[in-house]
Amino acid sequence: MASSSEPPSFATALANVRRLASSTLPHQSKPAQLLVAIESTLSSTLGKSELPHPSTAYFASLQQVLEKAVNDEVPAGTGDDEEMMAESENMGSGALLPAILYLLAIVIPETPNQVVISKSTNILENILPLFDTSLEHPPALRSLVQITTSLLLVAPPALLNSSPLLKKAWNYLLELNLDPRPKVRHLAQEGIRKILVSPIPPRLTPGSHPYLPRAREWTVSILQEEVKSSGSSTTKKARFADGEDQEGKRAIWVIQGLRGWVPVWGDEQLSSLCGLLLSLPSLPHLTPQIYSLLAHLLSPPPADAAGPVPSVLTNLPTILDSLLTSPPGLSETPTYLSAITSALIKMSIQDPLSLSTYLPKAFNLIFHNILLSSTTPPSVCTAAADAVGSQGILRYCINDEAILATLTYTRQGSHLPGARKKSKTPFLYRLITSLTESMNTHALKLPYLLSILTALISRLRLRNGRGHTAAQELIMDLIKEVGDLRHQKGFDDKDGVDRFIGMAIEVIGVKVVLDQLPLNIEPDSSGAPFYPGRAYLLPLIRERTTNDELSFFTHYFRPLSERLFEKKVSAGDAGREGEAKVWETLVSQIWDCWSGFCEMPRDLKEGLDTPFLSLLTSLLYTQPTLLPSLLRGLSQLISSTQRLLNSTTPSEELKKQFGLDQSSAQQNMEFLKTLAKDMVSVLLNVFSKLPRESRGMVGEVIGLWVGIMSEKDIIETYNTVTTHLSTNLHTTQPPSAGASPISHTMLDLLVIFVPHLPPAQSQALFNAASQGTMLEHKDATVQKKAYRLLKRLLEAGKLDKTRNIEEFVKKLSEAGGGVGPGAQRDRLQLLSALVESLPKDSLHIIPELLSEAVLGTKEVNERARDAGFDLLVMMGKKMASGGKVKLQIEDDEEESMGRPDTVQANAEEYITMVAAGLTGTTPHMISASINALSRLLFEFKDDISETTLSELISTLSVFLQSKNREIVKSALGFAKVSIVALPLEVLRPHLGSLVPSLLGWVHDHKNHFKSKTVHIFERLIRRFGFDEVYNCSTELPEERKVLVGIRKRKERAKKRKNGREEGDEEGEKPRQSSGNAFDDILYNSDSDLSDDDNDDNEDEGRPTQKGRKGQQQQQQQNKRGNKGSERDNRYIRNEGDEPMDLLSRGIAGGITSSDPSSQKARRKPGQDASHFQTDKSGKMVIREDASSDEDNAGPSNSRAMEGNGFMSKNEVDGYTRDSRGNMKFTRDTKKAREQDRELDMMIDQEGDKKLENTKKLEERRKKRKAMGLGEEFKAKRAGGDIKRTGGPDPYSYVSLGQAGSRKQKGGQKLNLTNKKKGSRHC
Repeated sequence: MASSSEPPSFATALANVRRLASSTLPHQSKPAQLLVAIESTLSSTLGKSELPHPSTAYFASLQQVLEKAVNDEVPAGTGDDEEMMAESENMGSGALLPAILYLLAIVIPETPNQVVISKSTNILENILPLFDTSLEHPPALRSLVQITTSLLLVAPPALLNSSPLLKKAWNYLLELNLDPRPKVRHLAQEGIRKILVSPIPPRLTPGSHPYLPRAREWTVSILQEEVKSSGSSTTKKARFADGEDQEGKRAIWVIQGLRGWVPVWGDEQLSSLCGLLLSLPSLPHLTPQIYSLLAHLLSPPPADAAGPVPSVLTNLPTILDSLLTSPPGLSETPTYLSAITSALIKMSIQDPLSLSTYLPKAFNLIFHNILLSSTTPPSVCTAAADAVGSQGILRYCINDEAILATLTYTRQGSHLPGARKKSKTPFLYRLITSLTESMNTHALKLPYLLSILTALISRLRLRNGRGHTAAQELIMDLIKEVGDLRHQKGFDDKDGVDRFIGMAIEVIGVKVVLDQLPLNIEPDSSGAPFYPGRAYLLPLIRERTTNDELSFFTHYFRPLSERLFEKKVSAGDAGREGEAKVWETLVSQIWDCWSGFCEMPRDLKEGLDTPFLSLLTSLLYTQPTLLPSLLRGLSQLISSTQRLLNSTTPSEELKKQFGLDQSSAQQNMEFLKTLAKDMVSVLLNVFSKLPRESRGMVGEVIGLWVGIMSEKDIIETYNTVTTHLSTNLHTTQPPSAGASPISHTMLDLLVIFVPHLPPAQSQALFNAASQGTMLEHKDATVQKKAYRLLKRLLEAGKLDKTRNIEEFVKKLSEAGGGVGPGAQRDRLQLLSALVESLPKDSLHIIPELLSEAVLGTKEVNERARDAGFDLLVMMGKKMASGGKVKLQIEDDEEESMGRPDTVQANAEEYITMVAAGLTGTTPHMISASINALSRLLFEFKDDISETTLSELISTLSVFLQSKNREIVKSALGFAKVSIVALPLEVLRPHLGSLVPSLLGWVHDHKNHFKSKTVHIFERLIRRFGFDEVYNCSTELPEERKVLVGIRKRKERAKKRKNGREEGDEEGEKPRQSSGNAFDDILYNSDSDLSDDDNDDNEDEGRPTQKGRKGQQQQQQQNKRGNKGSERDNRYIRNEGDEPMDLLSRGIAGGITSSDPSSQKARRKPGQDASHFQTDKSGKMVIREDASSDEDNAGPSNSRAMEGNGFMSKNEVDGYTRDSRGNMKFTRDTKKAREQDRELDMMIDQEGDKKLENTKKLEERRKKRKAMGLGEEFKAKRAGGDIKRTGGPDPYSYVSLGQAGSRKQKGGQKLNLTNKKKGSRHC
């Protein structure tokens, strides 16, 4: 079984083993420890610490360890039984041999073939005896299988034929195909497949492996044993009866493995294999495997002219007879149907004449016996429908001759009742008849019948001499019958009907379908709508129409759209807006269908008549809602005709399928050319009236129609556009509201015309666009479009590049100072196109443009900045391609004396040119030069000598000590790129200067210098090791503590990572990439260290700020330090009964770090009632000793908490949250301090009022204590409640909490009747 995922690389595979060295599982730790020991030995031997080492070194070491382990036996009579066991016999978990074999299985596929071949005999002598001892240990056995497979894959034919060890290993692999353990068996099967299918050099195609006959012999012997073991009493008819589940496993496993390499079985032996498969016993799990393999065997090869010739099966009729006469049970039917279908397709290719004998039998079995059977489950019905329709008989077994014979049969009238039959009824006609009858008799099978009908109509797209398809003559009656099903009550499979009608529209045509199924969307004379309405056909027509009659749209849909539009206007005037919207939607849907009629129309000239073209022009001007549909149609007219014109399919085949060929396409193209000039004029007017953001599609259609115009018409149109441009060049006012200025519109049109302009006009346009009036125009948009126009002209390749190129560069230089906002990116892109098109004798222009390219890397706009970097790289590639660069002649003859006039163009010379910018007079220029060198160093590091690289690093180390932050920021970027991209031997000599320079910025938080520098040191330590970097920082004892902190955090992060891995937790997520490797290095600061791993040593020795400001900064640092832990313990508050909207921006304001479940629950209804017991009837029982204690709590703290929360948001040390939930700390400003003082005064006043209210509340509570329970509700004027004799006590409306609470200490205990405990008075 081929693996669905690619195996990991060699380095990744070894790293996955190495990281398990500390695992507590012996079978994991032993290979890892062995690998670490081998790598340690290799590192000391080779003097190289980088991992991984060469695969040959691992291979040699493991071979020596294997030989020693196999031959090293422990002397008998010492120790326990396991200690007495020989090492060659110890294959258990944690033993040495399984670890060696596991590593060898990884190393051998990566080792050079010649090295493996030279040692294959020694390895086989050591591992072959291990097969017997490892049978009880699957991990070791799997490693042996992988090693054996790798050795057999690299062995040459001569060695395969002569080596008995290889033959023995092959036999082991074959036998393991029957191993009951799935992992071992699958590895052995995959090994057999790889060996037999992989071509052996010098052969380029698989097959004819020396061990293929042995594999065939072994497979046949196993299958024959299974046939004999089935018993002689099993008849052919009973072959598909149910059997025991435990039987036939060996045959199943053999068939599963055979499926992988059966393509190389051999054509001569396929017939016997098919017969043997059909002779196997009928068992529940074996039978589907047999049918699946037969379907795979009999499947035709892909339709490729260069593919192999299909094999010929001499016993194919016998196979088909056996399949057709022995249908299985329902559970195996889907695979059985696939086998029959493959056999029929094979027969149609191998022997088309004999196919007519088997098609009726197969159709009768599949259609009548299986599909129409009332006991067939839906899954089997679907498989049967596919076998008849889209995946079987109709699609592959009905050829053109059978369709023509059926057409002849119907045209002769032989199908009519009572008619004399002049020929035998064709099979296709009988199939259609069976389908038609089944629709009336098997209503429950309609969904499956519809899929077959859809496949049938798709196959009948063959056109006769009159241009009609075969479907139009054979199944016209079915279209109305199927269409009416959609309106039957209770019919659910409307999608099946739509697929059938859509296929009919595609094959037969819209006109014929609408004759059978009218739209009925217009009401009659009385205003009542026709029934049934079929407006649902309009979307189907839009999606499926192709290769149809364009004149039908002109004569049917155009008048229909006009009538519906009139109804829309009438309804709108009458105030019926809903009805008007319906008619408007229908008009829009009608014109959406027009693009389908424009795709390879069969009557292009008749469809595009003058009245229709006039209407089309009017709609383009007046109906903006129909504009996309109209433009799609105009685009399809050109593109589909060009596709047909350039088709390489034979003309006869095109005529048969589409009714058109290349000659018809040529005639249609000539007709379209006559319309091109007028159509382009209309489109130009439409283009000029649209706003800028809506012109895209119109511009594309203009480009298509301009492409077919004659050169004369193109020049005339070009002259018209340029005249308008020159007249309105300095007019910035748009002609109408919402439109663009005329100069902008004309420039956009010229950009569209560029690919189609003749060379003379291209050169004239180039000269005009490069003038100062365009490049230095006061309107930045004109500049932008002028640069874009020049770029397109250069890319078109129609200019004379050898003429006036230096003058053009001079004009660009003169216009460089007046570049408007937004035009810089287009200017840099123009320079890139110019550099790319430079001949090798004009490379001296590159130094003239270099300064602008360098400064382009400092542009504020990101796209312009990217264009600047692209220009730098393009210049470098141009210089690296070779040539000569002419140097400028100095005015001082003495200084220029002795210097060569030209230098060789290469990457190193280019780097030297860019490095000259480091001598600039402004920090901006120096910073830009450093940025440019960083990008070029990353791109051309392999083309620059080590001397130049060393000089660059030395120079940039000086800039790291600059006092200008702009320069230092760029220098840090250069240092980062250098450390990541350059080899160690180039960087090591400069560590002594780089480390102190970088340490100078580790405490500078401004511009993120500290985080950038720390990340650079992480990279340095990762490449050079901690000790080497730390030893270079002796001059700065305080700053070097940062390095210690980095090491500690890295160790802690490593421990956490190992803990996660041992806990089988999800591994680290891969780092996100921007798609640009340079940007990933320069801007990606993902650290291996966690943000919460701040080390205390980092801040040692620094004075602590005091006062409120210092405390505030400390709090902010602590919050940043605990950012990671807070992120893991956050909750979302959900208050109220409204559902939570997680997509709302305000959701961030409801995030809290406290667990809501740990907070005190709110007071709930009935909470006080829980203090009392209930009797059996559910009534509360209030005992006499129930306390009525009052709550002695002081004033509520909620007000105080509210005040504190208000203060925390408004005082100087407080914070607020914005709409996204982000905290904004209040600054210590004069205004904030004034607000703080006012807030204190307000709090004091509020406190006085609360104190007075508190005193009144206390007095009220004391008065209530002196009363009896419920006396506060006693009537003030009446004499009290009346108690009747024998009646209940009067109600006292008090809260249960008041009655059920505990009494304060020293108080009197009362009950609900206000009686003292112990009182007997009534």
